Amino acid sequence: VVYEDFVLINLSQLHVGQKIEVPGSEITEAVKRYWKHGLFSDVAISADSIIDSKVYLTIHLTLRPRITSITYHGVKKSEREDLENKLGMAKGMSITKNLIDRAKLLATRYFDDKGYKNAEIEIRQSDDVTGKNQVVLDVYIDKKAKMRVKKIILDGNDKLADSDLKGRFFTKSALKTLHESGKLANLFKTKKKFTPERYADAKRNLVERYNELGFRDAMVIEDSVWTVDDKHVNVYLKIEEGEKYYLRNISWVGNTVVNTDYLNAVLGMKTGDVYNQKLMNKRLLEDDDDD
Repeated sequence: VVYEDFVLINLSQLHVGQKIEVPGSEITEAVKRYWKHGLFSDVAISADSIIDSKVYLTIHLTLRPRITSITYHGVKKSEREDLENKLGMAKGMSITKNLIDRAKLLATRYFDDKGYKNAEIEIRQSDDVTGKNQVVLDVYIDKKAKMRVKKIILDGNDKLADSDLKGRFFTKSALKTLHESGKLANLFKTKKKFTPERYADAKRNLVERYNELGFRDAMVIEDSVWTVDDKHVNVYLKIEEGEKYYLRNISWVGNTVVNTDYLNAVLGMKTGDVYNQKLMNKRLLEDDDDD
């Protein structure tokens, strides 16, 4: 991109005939305006000569190089397309340190969300021999291995037996228990790869198990994930179980076509049963007699 002189001069907001002090704040503010636009790698305004009450200024500007191409290395086509949309770098943009730093940060976050918590990102720039003041970018990505879950620590499961939680987090592997600071902590060893999506599913499965056993208010109130080594993470969750609910009474309203006994049989739950939220939702919302 080549800018006309009048465009560059207008960016300074200085104009012929304007009264200024030399040196003075007007020139300082003009320099700041050029830097603010982010188009230049060097800015200076000098007074070439002063004749009577007139000063002749020269504005020295060095345009930042522009990107002519971006090549991604070490990623699949789908990942490359995602990065092109997310990193904020495109052909024709001025190259700045902030642009590169931000792109590296966004790329790191992108792969972290996919389970590659040790991914290394390097962005190299080189002069484009086909054009002046132009650069080509090469983005080198080493995703490393996906992180795996080494240990999951559950805190606060005082009312639900360990065996009832078995298999709710990532895998149905063996359950071990120990006491830490007087509180029971459950450790699940797993070989499953850690991803945010799998982690979210696992937490939902855990709460769902509580709901099945009558703990309709159960929730995960605190959780954290931290890196243990270059291949593993640990997971901690604190659970608020709430009270266990039972069915005290079942009433049907508006059943003019079928009788109450039939509806109770379809529901398959009776007074005194543990309130199974999952089962009730399934019987009321999902079951179909194919009439």
